[in-house]
Amino acid sequence: MIRWLFLDLDSYFASCEQQARPELRGKPVGVVPVVADTSCCIAASREAKKFGVKTGTMVAEARLRCPTITLVISRPDLYTLYHKAITEAVGSILPIDSVMSIDEMICELSGSQRELPNAIQLVEKIKTALRRQVGEVLTCSVGLATNRFLAKVGSDMNKPNGVTIIQKQDLPTILYPLKLQDFPGIGPRMGKRLLDRGISTTQALCQLSSDTMATIWGGVVGRRFHDWLKGEDVRLV
Repeated sequence: MIRWLFLDLDSYFASCEQQARPELRGKPVGVVPVVADTSCCIAASREAKKFGVKTGTMVAEARLRCPTITLVISRPDLYTLYHKAITEAVGSILPIDSVMSIDEMICELSGSQRELPNAIQLVEKIKTALRRQVGEVLTCSVGLATNRFLAKVGSDMNKPNGVTIIQKQDLPTILYPLKLQDFPGIGPRMGKRLLDRGISTTQALCQLSSDTMATIWGGVVGRRFHDWLKGEDVRLV
């Protein structure tokens, strides 16, 4: 059964700019704190991402990769305004369990909502509400899964404007194409720790025992990570 719906806005800051400024739509856009070659992009539109421009790309490099890129100064107030409209639109369809960040939120499903056809229908209703109440540019990618962790992972697997469904019968093979760093909680340091133990693929990670993960992570987080990869809905207190 599907228990969690994780919603991630696509290229959020850049999409807000494109929604507010129709002349930017369909064009590569980079959002920057200041227009200078020594600055960096804090967001990139989906068009800019096709040229390899992403969050953290230096402006000088962004201009080399995409000579037609339009650089716009960040407007936090605008992004907060759209955030409020987005939460209202999503909340009109389904109660929001947690707002994870300005462009991410998660909803817990209950009762018949956990049946896959109904969960998919909720996703479509949310996407329609966003389009009608907020704007056509502000799309979202959604992960539907048996736990919060996998729902978050799923929301990044089919971007932009996609839906990824992760059920227990799909595990662990549905995760095998992912890189270790695609999982929340595996950053450079943890990635090196895993690599030092000969674990370089998601398939190898999923084959580890709970005890081994506890040893690598240094405690209960490792055991929880093991359970999450198995699709168990175990909360980390």
